[in-house]
Amino acid sequence: MKTLIIENIDPKKIGELMTVSQKFCEIPDIIALGDGPVPGKFGKVWQTPKTVAANLISSVVNIIQEEKYEIILMSVSTLGTGLAGPLSATLSAPVVTEVTAIHPDRVVERPIYGGKAMIKQKLESTPAILTIRRKYFEPATLDGTTASTPLSLDADKVRLVAEKNEQADGIPLEDAAVIVSGGRGVGDKDSFALLQAMADQLNGAVGASRGAVDEGWASPTRQIGQTGKIVAPDVYFAVGISGASQHLAGIANSKCVVAINKDAEANIFNRARFGLVCDYKKILPLLTEAVKEKR
Repeated sequence: MKTLIIENIDPKKIGELMTVSQKFCEIPDIIALGDGPVPGKFGKVWQTPKTVAANLISSVVNIIQEEKYEIILMSVSTLGTGLAGPLSATLSAPVVTEVTAIHPDRVVERPIYGGKAMIKQKLESTPAILTIRRKYFEPATLDGTTASTPLSLDADKVRLVAEKNEQADGIPLEDAAVIVSGGRGVGDKDSFALLQAMADQLNGAVGASRGAVDEGWASPTRQIGQTGKIVAPDVYFAVGISGASQHLAGIANSKCVVAINKDAEANIFNRARFGLVCDYKKILPLLTEAVKEKR
């Protein structure tokens, strides 16, 4: 099936979408946003400086119609979310959001009810628009670069006045192999120092539930969950986290979850491979010291 990727020039995001595209075709085409070379081998490449989704609609629609693309792939991101709806409406095309798996015969899978259930849907008509959830597909290796053709845009409908990138200290959550995350059960902001000490010994990152962020104990850049960041570490320590469905949606692809909570009935234990029913203030320093001795 003829496939088009639309993405900012980011090797990890493009690599994930390349992996998904291989479920539909051998070599996809791409509309790439940003400056510099476009990584990977593609059929056709259009490139434009970064802009907001509203300014891309007419140009992207023209390309999809002229090239007769059957599958359009984008990440679940500001760009992808902003494009999916307008493209669907303009092209009268079906759209499936938050895709986490691709099955044979054009069947796609995505979470519903805040991650409490999964649904499979079959793509019966084309073009079909899919937004792909991050961290669910192993990024393909992007060899070399592909020359691009400038993408002509109409006059800007929306002008970006300012953009601020929130910088978090340490390893980005999306790239961390180990995450030590705290929830409301941690108790206060100062107690996050225990989590940081353990994360430092494990070369990991510190995350937080929405509850902890709402309390002001952690930065919004550290929030994990359906309304935060989607992570997929090798090991995820959930400290004082109850296990609300919104948080579980953000850690669904974690390989191993270790739950530490005083409440033996906490829902997080249903997701955990290992669970400790205890006061984290007693066990975390011991775990940190044990890791330190092994290094």
